[in-house]
Amino acid sequence: MNVKQCVILAGGYGSRLSNITKHTPKPLIKINGKRFILYLIENLKNQGFNNFLILTHYKSEKILNFLRKDKSVKIYKEKKKLGTSGCLKNIYNKLEKNFFVLNGDTLFDINFRDLIYKAKKTKFGCFVALVKSNNHKGKFSYKLGKNGNVLGYQKSNRSNIFVSGGVYLIKKKFLKLLNNKSSDLDSDLLAKIFNRKKLYAKIYDKEFIDIGTPKTLRKSKIIIPKIIFKPVCFLDRDGVINEDFGYVASKRRFKWKKNIIKTIKLLNNNDYRIIVVSNQSGIARGFFREKDVDNLNNWINHKLNEEGAYISKFYYCPYHIDGKIKKYKKKSFLRKPNPGMLIKANKEFKINKSRTFLIGDKDTDILAASRFGIKSYIVKKNIFNQVRNIIKK
Repeated sequence: MNVKQCVILAGGYGSRLSNITKHTPKPLIKINGKRFILYLIENLKNQGFNNFLILTHYKSEKILNFLRKDKSVKIYKEKKKLGTSGCLKNIYNKLEKNFFVLNGDTLFDINFRDLIYKAKKTKFGCFVALVKSNNHKGKFSYKLGKNGNVLGYQKSNRSNIFVSGGVYLIKKKFLKLLNNKSSDLDSDLLAKIFNRKKLYAKIYDKEFIDIGTPKTLRKSKIIIPKIIFKPVCFLDRDGVINEDFGYVASKRRFKWKKNIIKTIKLLNNNDYRIIVVSNQSGIARGFFREKDVDNLNNWINHKLNEEGAYISKFYYCPYHIDGKIKKYKKKSFLRKPNPGMLIKANKEFKINKSRTFLIGDKDTDILAASRFGIKSYIVKKNIFNQVRNIIKK
């Protein structure tokens, strides 16, 4: 199951924040210097999603103007308020077979690839990411069976229960259960799916933000840095992720290292961002093209996605002083043992360096990490146990 599309619900009035939202729609509220909707979109992009539908109503033109230059975003405006599921039915022909729906005023720091992985093992109509509510009162509480099937779904105002974290994976065909009138996602669509025994969920013990009240908006200023400033596990590619047969640039010559997929998923689920940094002098030498490296890296991530895992970014250096291709025949600060690729990653992702580390198979990897100021390790035969021990420290 390949899920690419993310729908963000951004049409609400934000009445509980009226002092702010009378001028600014809730998704555009600034938190720590950045508009909230950017945290949502960037979190999804880091997991490989690049197809966003933003459903708007209140002050729609401001959201449109703000996101106009992002080619991965399409914005649809409701002429009249249709509710959180009525707005989905309204764009039925724009939706893919399976798609995510996210609240535009919540941020849940989960592994979306893991949710897809769990969902595809079920006969779901909707699969929901749940959070322990603590003091947050959800509309509905969930009681789960062993396989994630929802056995109980009812309205509740109690705290300290499991409630929706504002993330839903939905099969498009179940929108046909709705009429064309205004309707609510939780009380209408999910209730109908529950009655057909097609509602599933998983509890995620991860950071969660709801900016819908003055109190939670203030709290978000503390929680967002925890979500954004993640530690990173830098991985060399050839020799760590795959067997190094020399100048690997095609699926035909690619072979996974033992336990590496399991290791990457372990890191994903322990809040590490995974970034690959590799020297690819085969480009400079004329053995293959940048396009070949990009295609292979995309294929690697596609295969990881199928197992509920992902790599946030691939960096590689195509240059070498002994290259045959003039464009690439030069020294480069990007090439390890220089730390150029790691510095570049730090500018893009704002890394928590105190917990960041690198695993490579050569001295050049270790030296690049040292020059960047992080810990490093030569890869061991059992990389899963190696990484598990590192992140326990």
